Amino acid sequence: MNIGFIGTGHITSSVIEGILKSRLKVNKIYISPRNQIIAKKLSKKFKKVSISKHNQQLIDMSDWVFLAVTPLVGENILRHLYFKNNKKVISFISTIDLNTLKQYTTSTNITRVLPLPFIGIKKGPIIICPPDKNVKNFFKQLGKVIGGVMNKCLLWAEA
Repeated sequence: MNIGFIGTGHITSSVIEGILKSRLKVNKIYISPRNQIIAKKLSKKFKKVSISKHNQQLIDMSDWVFLAVTPLVGENILRHLYFKNNKKVISFISTIDLNTLKQYTTSTNITRVLPLPFIGIKKGPIIICPPDKNVKNFFKQLGKVIGGVMNKCLLWAEA
């Protein structure tokens, strides 16, 4: 499986660290060039990590696309990118709801995931909503998965 990350901040870095310490079968990890310092560090540290020229290239080459940007950045860039309607999208953007993400990405295959930085050492809770068996199986290699707690997954505290 090839995966891609739009956004290269602390959470992306932690998730990639966790993935590459796990037994997950990932062939290639494409990352956006957004944060050059973190992107270069990850690509030098891990052979499987490659910096994409731009976000559309990353989307086109990935089976799963992780959205790991701030809500404002997400609102600004997502509507200008093309996602096939069955492309698996995993959003770390906590304040953009599923319906809005579906409009921005035109994908009907979206799961919201809320990881914490501890994921880099394969610890801590990972909230998944709506429930998705494949996403759950992926993330349970990286920490304790809490899935489908609330239909709308509005608040962490409700988990």
